[in-house]
Amino acid sequence: MSKANDAQVTGRPTEAEISARAFELYLQRGSVPGYELDDWLQAEAELVAEAVNAGGRKTGNDRSEQPAVRRRSGRREAVPSVPSSRRV
Repeated sequence: MSKANDAQVTGRPTEAEISARAFELYLQRGSVPGYELDDWLQAEAELVAEAVNAGGRKTGNDRSEQPAVRRRSGRREAVPSVPSSRRV
């Protein structure tokens, strides 16, 4: 079975659909690089949720609308190390 047929049977979005939505998110954020994974996971979650809502049923298992990896809340800046005042 091809990937396109697979996506229709399972209700999961195709990689092309996820990629297109992730690119839209990238553009909405002002084309700032460094959030590729975040964009991909958000796009996947949105498209799966759309499929669930449109179909009126869940696809796969109960956690199918959740991405496999949680989305980061934001970029973290490196924390400079502060020398300890403790004596060793």
